[in-house]
Amino acid sequence: MITDKIKRTISSQYFYTKLIPIVLLNTVISMIISFSLLNFNNQQGNAYMFFSIITFVAHYFLLNLLIGLLAYCFSVVLNKKTAIILMIFFFSLLQLILLFDTRIYTIFHYHINPLVLNVITTEGVSDSVIIGKGTIAVFSLILVGILCAEIIIHLYFSNINKNPEQKSLLMAKNISKVIFWTGLLLIGADKVIYAYGDIVNNTAITQNAKLFPLYQPLTIKRFVSKVLHIKVDRELNFKVSTKDTALNYPQKALRFNPSVGKKFNIIIIVVDGLRFDMLSKDTMPNTWEFGQRNIVFKNHYSGGNGTRFGIFSLLYGIEGTYWHNFLAWRVSPVLIDMLIDNGYEFKILSSTHLTFPEFRKTAFIRIPDSIEDSFVNTDTTAEKDRIITEKFINYISNPKGKKPFFTFIFYDSSHQPYYYPEGFEKFQPVGDHEINYFKDIGKDNIFILKNRYKNAIFYNDYLIGNIIASLKKNNLFDNSIVVITGDHGEEFYENGYFGHTSSFDDYQVKTVFVLHYPGVELFSTERITSHLDLVPTLIESLGCISPPEDYSHGFSLLNKTRHTYIISANWDTSAIIDDEYKIIFSTEMYNIRSLEVRRTNDYSLIGNQKDVIKQKKNILLGTALKMSEFYK
Repeated sequence: MITDKIKRTISSQYFYTKLIPIVLLNTVISMIISFSLLNFNNQQGNAYMFFSIITFVAHYFLLNLLIGLLAYCFSVVLNKKTAIILMIFFFSLLQLILLFDTRIYTIFHYHINPLVLNVITTEGVSDSVIIGKGTIAVFSLILVGILCAEIIIHLYFSNINKNPEQKSLLMAKNISKVIFWTGLLLIGADKVIYAYGDIVNNTAITQNAKLFPLYQPLTIKRFVSKVLHIKVDRELNFKVSTKDTALNYPQKALRFNPSVGKKFNIIIIVVDGLRFDMLSKDTMPNTWEFGQRNIVFKNHYSGGNGTRFGIFSLLYGIEGTYWHNFLAWRVSPVLIDMLIDNGYEFKILSSTHLTFPEFRKTAFIRIPDSIEDSFVNTDTTAEKDRIITEKFINYISNPKGKKPFFTFIFYDSSHQPYYYPEGFEKFQPVGDHEINYFKDIGKDNIFILKNRYKNAIFYNDYLIGNIIASLKKNNLFDNSIVVITGDHGEEFYENGYFGHTSSFDDYQVKTVFVLHYPGVELFSTERITSHLDLVPTLIESLGCISPPEDYSHGFSLLNKTRHTYIISANWDTSAIIDDEYKIIFSTEMYNIRSLEVRRTNDYSLIGNQKDVIKQKKNILLGTALKMSEFYK
């Protein structure tokens, strides 16, 4: 009997006359609920809207098909009544989530995440967020309507085969087949369209990845590049219109007073993985000496625990949570835009390719001809670091004119596996140049890798010393802003983690930050500062009189404004950091219940998490607003 039930359930007739019609009707419900999301596609033209509609239909068909297949599996082993109840529950839950998510996206311009849930559910938050009885009443009515619709749909199709007319049943089955295979074709077409848009930098297509909840993009760049040998990074010919993006960056046009500005040369030196405690006379003697005569920020945080998010926050001045959308829309930083308007020359030198991370498509998208990040006949990052140092020294030693210049230098020796040339093996013992991830990263012998890391930092500090000496030799130092910092930190099990991107403890997100600013006397500070603060500092040097909040989440490093908290980001997780706690939360719907509170000083988990959330409710709300304020 069980065998007969399974045969009936998995039959094509059951699949096409019951399951697929239910999936189709639920797809229609989902699209009605989420239809307003299409209004956030700001691209112009029928072709772009056509692409979005394909994605819209395919995505919601896929979501409901997955729910249907899950319910289909339950129906094989459960009795009919229980299976129907479960199907009603799963489909109703999906529609409820989509309803809630669509309203959240309409308000905040991002999808449901643990931060939003805690802002809404934390006791006392109603003092700041007033939902209103009308909102609750409308939401309740829609919820009842969804539930009633699901009950009607499932009861109808559960009884459709009791007294079937053979012709109508056959016709329904054939129509359902057409719909099912058309849906699969749309899903395939959507993924192919996205892959194509990603390759050719078409933001009208790539923006859909962040527009629709739980969307999974398909990227084939590596396959196209390595197997088909087709060039996929086309920044030279890429143009983007900021008026057609979903971003409101800057929020207002910047205002300048030329009489209070000065066009200093700007040199930003970033050392990969340069954590805060490396700034010592022993490990970084040149930078340490440089800091003794300039400005040192001893409590400085990167905007992320990975390169993308750290550099993004450094050059854009806004939270790393915006990275994905800025990459999707290919929007240039306000800083670079203003420097171009002020006649600056650019020299971007990196010992790692700026296609990955994708800074050619974000921070430097307007200045691709100024980038040098590819070097032939070089085996190690240590050699590349030496080459870019020499290129910079040659650049400033042979000035072509009197234009001010902006230089970004990115050293990569201190990234795993921590390369350095002979003569820089100061810290011992050390292991091989290649890391054996099965043998070398154990907690008992991690000091060997840490010594390699410190030697690489020591080597990069030597190169930094050459740059500073060259600036002075060419009489440029007194007219140049010089920044020495890291993109993020690097951990060696101090709090139980190795490397970076795995934690938001100080060893991974707290970095060195030393600043030389002409005319400003040396000082050091323990107040919390952030990579977000560099952009306002540099833009104000140009004579900008607009308040920083028009274009940044930071403050000028030269004033005494203090952050009460800062945000550090990763791919799908962020941390709210203040002097007491680090609140780590997921920024994605698929990890909706992920939130934890740790102490800032030792990264230990706390027991009274709910009490801290309640205490910090205004910070949670402020973070939610910051994550949305640069959207239209």
